[in-house]
Amino acid sequence: MKVVCIFEHSKNCLYAVKYEGSEQDALDILQEKWADPEDLRLFFKQYKRDYESYYGKATLSQIVEKAIEDADALFETLFKLAEDVSGKHLSEFFKPLHKKEAGSAYELQQLKAYGTHSNSFLRIYAIRYANSFVITGGAIKLTDQMKDRKHTKKELYKLNMVREYLQEKGEEGEFVYLDI
Repeated sequence: MKVVCIFEHSKNCLYAVKYEGSEQDALDILQEKWADPEDLRLFFKQYKRDYESYYGKATLSQIVEKAIEDADALFETLFKLAEDVSGKHLSEFFKPLHKKEAGSAYELQQLKAYGTHSNSFLRIYAIRYANSFVITGGAIKLTDQMKDRKHTKKELYKLNMVREYLQEKGEEGEFVYLDI
């Protein structure tokens, strides 16, 4: 596993995990998945019941369109906030994963960022690392608990794995810069 800087001008602020065997970092993978209408159609077909029970009835085309628009806005916001090298604005963007931790911030805290549209089902997951944020992945969350579905459970596993990795490595963590 490598942790790579996403933007050259935001060194020490925003990173993403590049998992072993993958040529893309976690954020690139999300961008690709959430921009692909066919991939989204397959996902929403598979989890149609979840979507309808949580968000109400909508056509498949409407759901896919909403996901793509929300993803575009979410990534645009993230990229804009990454311009601030202090990480201050990113700290307002990422919220504690667990509601009981609202208002607190600590080293290696698990975080989430919501899509920018109201009632968004998009999530980007990250770990707070000093004044930086390390993106571990993301998911379309259609249930109350992450443990309720395989794909969100996998994201929870990745959050825990990356937190353990950063805790073990401390200052020696393998952070490399990916110039874009």
